Amino acid sequence: MVIEMLHEGLDQEDEDGIGPDSESEISDDDDPVYVPQGQAGVVGVSLLNEGASSDDIEDSFDESSEEETQTQSNRLSKNGSYWNENPPTHSRTRSCNILRSCPGPTPGSAVAVSPKDAWDMFISDNIIEEVLKCTNLEGRRAATAKGKEWRSLNKEEFLAFIGLTLLAGGDKSWDVALRELFLDPLQNPVYKATMGVRRYENIRRFIRFDDRRTRALRLETDHMAAFRYVWDCFLDNCRRRFIPSDCVTIDEQLVPFRGRCRFLQYMPSKPAKYGLKIFWMCDARVPYAIDGTVYTGRQPGEEIKKKLGETVVQQLCNGIRGTGRNITMDNFFTSVPLAEKLLEKDLTVVGTLRQNKADIPPVMKPSKLREIYSSEFGFRGNMTMVSYVQKKGKSVILLSTMHDDKAVDQSNQKKKPEVIQFYNKTKGGVDTTDQMVGTYTCKRRTRRWPMVLWNNMLDVATLNAYTTFTTQHPEYMSGQSSARRLFIKELGKELVIPHMRRRMEGTPRLQKPILDAMGRCGIKKQNPGITQPQDDISQEGPGKRKRCAICTTSKDRKASSWCSQCTRPVCKEHRHVMVICEACKN
Repeated sequence: MVIEMLHEGLDQEDEDGIGPDSESEISDDDDPVYVPQGQAGVVGVSLLNEGASSDDIEDSFDESSEEETQTQSNRLSKNGSYWNENPPTHSRTRSCNILRSCPGPTPGSAVAVSPKDAWDMFISDNIIEEVLKCTNLEGRRAATAKGKEWRSLNKEEFLAFIGLTLLAGGDKSWDVALRELFLDPLQNPVYKATMGVRRYENIRRFIRFDDRRTRALRLETDHMAAFRYVWDCFLDNCRRRFIPSDCVTIDEQLVPFRGRCRFLQYMPSKPAKYGLKIFWMCDARVPYAIDGTVYTGRQPGEEIKKKLGETVVQQLCNGIRGTGRNITMDNFFTSVPLAEKLLEKDLTVVGTLRQNKADIPPVMKPSKLREIYSSEFGFRGNMTMVSYVQKKGKSVILLSTMHDDKAVDQSNQKKKPEVIQFYNKTKGGVDTTDQMVGTYTCKRRTRRWPMVLWNNMLDVATLNAYTTFTTQHPEYMSGQSSARRLFIKELGKELVIPHMRRRMEGTPRLQKPILDAMGRCGIKKQNPGITQPQDDISQEGPGKRKRCAICTTSKDRKASSWCSQCTRPVCKEHRHVMVICEACKN
């Protein structure tokens, strides 16, 4: 059709007398349909070709627009958020990535000279006094009900009780029977030298952490009323004594327990399965528990809680907001709304995401078409999402507000993104603390959940004290593979030695096995003969006579004299008189 139109135009020009050589006001360049004579066919073909190429261009444009639309839909999540493929332009460091404090012990705090000084920072006097008051109240109540008298527990004896508990954990004797620890001659002599097994059992039986008379009123608003005050005091000490590093970790700890409790948890993924759940925020660089909260479920009168993970994270990070630190967490806590809220507090987040989150675009989801060890990135504002294929047909998705690029480790065959490498380095803060606590734990089998929390609190306090002490004294136990065990052993001795000395000085007639145990612990009488003169003992009267310690029980031989060395009663047959001449005496 185009060729026919061109021929008709040429014929019309011939009729008008205008030939190809005639002058015209329209130049060759300005005439859009001007074709030199003899080239009409060629030009027609070329025009046809041009028409075809334009159609191809339109088709290709449609295909590219369809691909672009498909790509955009793949990067659009269910809730309507779009994750860009290209990272944002680099600028100066964001304020949320700037650390504003130096990690380590709190400035101005006293330097711990001994392990006990570091331990006193966490188990402070207000905790000891509260437990002493409540324990003596319970002991007197129980003794009065049976018509007996309770011997009051003082601070020195209670610290010795704690020291023996810690020593049993340091020796990994938490499952050894108490009577075997105290009475077996092959066991550590410090148990027998410190106190009797019955006294230890009585303290452990009657130890309480709140006033029983007012507990019913407090239980109306708090399931954890029986341990709340002591727990809050301990957490306050943990928050004030140490400045965390640039990265912290939030995770849960399951303390094994199978007794009766209103907030008992079942976690099939944990080895213990049943227990008390504690959410901890720990330092990611050193083993230190910064803050924690016991999950008690819905409190009386409260509504059903939603978004538990988000609530726990915001509660735990109140003490570090505005400091520019990063929080590493697992998929139970991580979400896009939580990351946005923490950015407002100058805190960044690195954590895994669950596959069912509405903020994840389809391009990040697992697919068998994706190559193994490949990564897919998405950027939206200050947030970065990465999907990494670790196995065929499976992928792990992470969210980060700390990273803003596509950095990938090309030196390794697996080509892991930098976000995943950072997560792997900092995710074990709580797990490391839980593992170290479980290695030398002082827990013992009990049916009372406050005792479970008390023993776990002692373990965490000992670990925090160890971290604080070694930070202030880097040369302590350098090169020792069991430095923490030796730290616990030294701490336990510092707690029991004062009561051991008091027991020796205040009890004139200790049994010989107890004196031998004290001697093995380094505690000996300065001059046993002067402690209680033989004349004074013999004048105590006939009512004070006791059975001879050497004679057999069948003889039932009473004695009124006592050995000057071990203060045991001895009869005339087994009594020896030391003969000294006058010259040696002078």
